[in-house]
This record gives sequence, C-alpha cells and structure tokens, in this order.
Amino acid sequence: MPRFHWSEAHAVYLPEIDAEHRALFQIAADLQNAILTRTPPEKFRAILRNLLAHAEEHFQHEERTMRAAAYPSYEWHKRQHDTVRKQAKALVRRIADGDTDAPSQLLEFLSRWLEDHTRLTDRMLAAFLRNQERGHVPRAS
Repeated sequence: MPRFHWSEAHAVYLPEIDAEHRALFQIAADLQNAILTRTPPEKFRAILRNLLAHAEEHFQHEERTMRAAAYPSYEWHKRQHDTVRKQAKALVRRIADGDTDAPSQLLEFLSRWLEDHTRLTDRMLAAFLRNQERGHVPRAS
C-alpha cells in the first residue's frame, strides 16, 4: 500500500504551493490510515471529502496563478488536474457503491499522481513563475 509522506524531494520552492502539497500529502496519509484501521464509514467519508476539497482548492489556486502569469503550458497542466478530477470522481462513486477494492485503488492512484505531478509538472510551473519574477520571462499583460 502506498505511503504518503511529503519530503523536500516534493518541494517546488514556492512556499504557498509547498504548504498546499504538504496538506494534501497529510490528508492522503489520514485517508490511508482510515482504511488500514477500518475507521467507521462516516469518518472515512469525512476525510475523503476533506481530501477532495483541498485538492480542488489547490487546483483552482494553481489554475488562477497560471492564467495570471500567462503560463504557456496552462492547458497541459490543467488537463492533468482534470484527469485527477475525473478519476477521483469515478473512484469515489465506486466507493459509495460499496466496491471494496476502490479505496486502495484510490490511494494507489493518488500516490502515483502526487509523486509525478509535484516532481515534474508543478516544478515546471514553479520554475516559470520564479523566472518571471526575476525578469527572465515576460510578464503577462
């Protein structure tokens, strides 16, 4: 089963985004713990709702930031967010329908996605924003 532990290896070096990522890793770890300890369904659902809400807030924050900066890879990055939205929605539906494999599949999916997305896609965005701040990339008009 995946482990959710934010480390410096996940840092994008933008404090606000790193804080959001740390929160997502922590809530995902809470969800994993809830599954492993067979937490009552109402508490499990509350943690799951919290994770989805934080993820959506984070995605919206990044998407606003990318639009404001005229980030050239905005569409590609947003499609990755949309993929998570779609996949998570499908897995949550399966969980609600009583599919006992869906919770572990959700954790596996989130684990892989968080690793890949923070280490590549979000780092690319952060590098662009830092370079823009330094004047190496033109600012959006």
